[in-house]
Amino acid sequence: MADRTAVITGAGGGMGRAIALRLAVAGIGPILLGRSENKLRRVAEEIAAIGLHAQVCALDLTDDAALADFGAALAEQKVDILVNCAGDWLIATLQDTGNEQLDQIFDINLRAPYILSRALLPNLRRSENASIINIGSIVTTLSAPMVTAYTAAKVGLKGLTGSLAAELKREEIRVVMISPGPADTPMRDAASPGIDKSVLVQPETIADMVYSVVSLPRGVTTSDFALYSMRWD
Repeated sequence: MADRTAVITGAGGGMGRAIALRLAVAGIGPILLGRSENKLRRVAEEIAAIGLHAQVCALDLTDDAALADFGAALAEQKVDILVNCAGDWLIATLQDTGNEQLDQIFDINLRAPYILSRALLPNLRRSENASIINIGSIVTTLSAPMVTAYTAAKVGLKGLTGSLAAELKREEIRVVMISPGPADTPMRDAASPGIDKSVLVQPETIADMVYSVVSLPRGVTTSDFALYSMRWD
């Protein structure tokens, strides 16, 4: 049984899957969260091949009751790492973005990390070296058109990260946001069909950076940072 435990959202594919596998390779037991139980179980099978057991919890991260139930189910279990990786985006002008679409983007990219971090804080406090890692986006530093809702949500996540890091500093719980540039994920494929994959950051590279941050000694942290390909124009 793994001595350390990590909760990873959006773990059924893309960056979340890569992060779960990277942590499992390091002997950290993952708890996989996402909407699709089938996808999560496939990732759990990959982790089983590494020699670890992964817990699977299929839920809607925008459902407050589901998040509360998940937190209650963990009870007094120790959680060492929370990776808020699940995300969604919308390519549309401001004028064409409806209120329901705006709410959806904010709910998954900002509200869910806030509520889940709050729900799991008692569990993280039981760890000897706890981390909250929020997966942001390059849009927080490099503005782009047609993604106003997504950008606003990720900038909000950046603010949440900084404020929570300051709040938890005395407890030596690190809170860091890693903001990838365009990455080779299903979300990117859907947004940019036929894109040249050589200009994209690989999910495994992002996962390596997550592992590097959570492996820092207790009481040591780093500033939020971007991670992007130099081939991207």
